[in-house]
Amino acid sequence: MPTPVVVTRTDSITTTLTGPESVVLIGQPQNVRNILLLGSDQPDMDSIGRTDTMVIATIHPETPSVSLLSIPRDFYAWMPGVGFGKINTAFSTGGPALAKATIRHNFGVHVDYYARVGYDSFVQIVDALGGVTVAVECPLQDIFPDPESPTGRIAINLEPGIHHLDGKHALMYTRSRWDTSDFDRHRRQQQVLRGLSQQIRSVGVVPKIPSLWGALRETVATDLDLDGVIRLGAIGLQLDPANVKSRFVGGGAVEAARGPDGMYILLPVEENLQSVVREALAPPPPVEARAHRVEVINANPHEGWGRVAAERLRWEGFAVVAVDRAQEIQPRTQIVDLRTTPDNWVVQRLMRLYGRGRDDVLSQPTEDSDVQFRIILGADYDPCVAVRGR
Repeated sequence: MPTPVVVTRTDSITTTLTGPESVVLIGQPQNVRNILLLGSDQPDMDSIGRTDTMVIATIHPETPSVSLLSIPRDFYAWMPGVGFGKINTAFSTGGPALAKATIRHNFGVHVDYYARVGYDSFVQIVDALGGVTVAVECPLQDIFPDPESPTGRIAINLEPGIHHLDGKHALMYTRSRWDTSDFDRHRRQQQVLRGLSQQIRSVGVVPKIPSLWGALRETVATDLDLDGVIRLGAIGLQLDPANVKSRFVGGGAVEAARGPDGMYILLPVEENLQSVVREALAPPPPVEARAHRVEVINANPHEGWGRVAAERLRWEGFAVVAVDRAQEIQPRTQIVDLRTTPDNWVVQRLMRLYGRGRDDVLSQPTEDSDVQFRIILGADYDPCVAVRGR
């Protein structure tokens, strides 16, 4: 029996952890598939290392839709037959079997398949697809080692806007920890995953999967067979990007602590974690059934910021029906409420996303309006406000 461990919570109270019972399995329809996506901290596939990127991708074929749930690398997990440790070490300790069992034990999710990539293979995949487009919300600057550069280094410097990244810069965008948090990294990782899924559709890769299978097996370690990849590819061809749902294990679902050796860890808050996981992996409601339809008017000097705002609204579950450019720049960002029966909860949510006060909310009840809200992005619009408020 693995030895219990003593951890110290942020209030300096010590707690002894013993092996917890397995979490109750979350009920899902039989045709739903859960795939554990793993990003290694090693450049090549021969070196296993830690899996600092861990995302559960739940495929709902009937919608079709995809739910993404990011798991923090510092989550202090019970690994069956091994004991406590950071969840990013499960794969290096016991391979895909232990990684799957650890997810099952701690989150109540049955993992059907896994797929793992290293740095080099990630770069190769992105470049082979022609790059990936992401909506950058916060400025990001960082420097990484690069043996191919004359200086031995390569920099990334991104301002808010729509950016098309090659493989190296996409890797840096997902990995950067400079002046940011792991939860922000999860957001950027999921942005890239969503962008890659759209790029796969746009360049017509899915019909070519059989002929590319050999090359795929050299860059991706997975227990999916060719038929399984083809089935998933067929679902992907029908997938509306608006039906990709993004969630993260964070906030009230985990709490910071120190492990027995003083290392930083995240402990589960049991009473909240399971509700977060259940909601995260459930399919998003169909676009046409979503209660709040929004149009975005970009009255900001930056041309691409309307698309950035639209992407954030979609992440938050709103249906963005139009993104238009205003003829004139407007100084302040405003939220126009067109509903005839307003409620404060949604308005407050939009106010938080844009850092607005009540004076910036305009009530204009309109019968039979196609949209419930109009967001006018003024010169003071800061895309990063929504990220900082998460």
